[in-house]
Amino acid sequence: ILNIGGKVRLVTRTYEIDDPRIQSELRIAVISDLHGALYGKGQSRIISALHEAAPDAVILLGDIFDEHGHNEQSYVLLDALASQFDCYFIYGNHEYKSGEITKIRAALKADNIPVLSGDSAIVEANGAKVQIFGIDDILGGKVKQEKQLLHAAAERSDDIYSILAIHAPNGVESYLPYGFDLMLSGHTHGGQIILPGIMNGLYAPGQGMLPKYGGGRYDFDDQ
Repeated sequence: ILNIGGKVRLVTRTYEIDDPRIQSELRIAVISDLHGALYGKGQSRIISALHEAAPDAVILLGDIFDEHGHNEQSYVLLDALASQFDCYFIYGNHEYKSGEITKIRAALKADNIPVLSGDSAIVEANGAKVQIFGIDDILGGKVKQEKQLLHAAAERSDDIYSILAIHAPNGVESYLPYGFDLMLSGHTHGGQIILPGIMNGLYAPGQGMLPKYGGGRYDFDDQ
């Protein structure tokens, strides 16, 4: 979060979801839209927050890198996370716009961080199990994204809690018929500017002014 005065601070928000298929605690941490920013030496503030949250998996939900370069701290973060947590990476629009996509892919491979690009992963902890489906940002190709969504929907089963991880939330209504239990997205930066209790976001890319989905939790019946 960038406050007035230009200071970057780290804020952790926690959401609890209950489902009869999940009989014990399973924790997932989501990190998104860092855009190459520095959060303490060696990204220590992020690492400390993660240790406090004690997640069973960490999802890097896109725009960890920035299109304008200065991504040294993003590579530092990948190295630090890979040695301490089970991580999964989803491409955002800035990964594609950075001009470093080949270098980013190589870094993720070197750190053994799986990229969920139309793929899925099972996360298990304490006897609980969920399936995470990762979808590329539309900048990776609209046709490719649509194929990934159709493949994920076909692979999804009602027997296991399903999570759709996709960088931008703008198409959420069109994804609901696929039946995923939970969708995780970033991209909106929490609405850029908010007035708590009055306005949940002044602007979001792809949604314009006063976005419908600025940030937080949104419920669609059981999804």
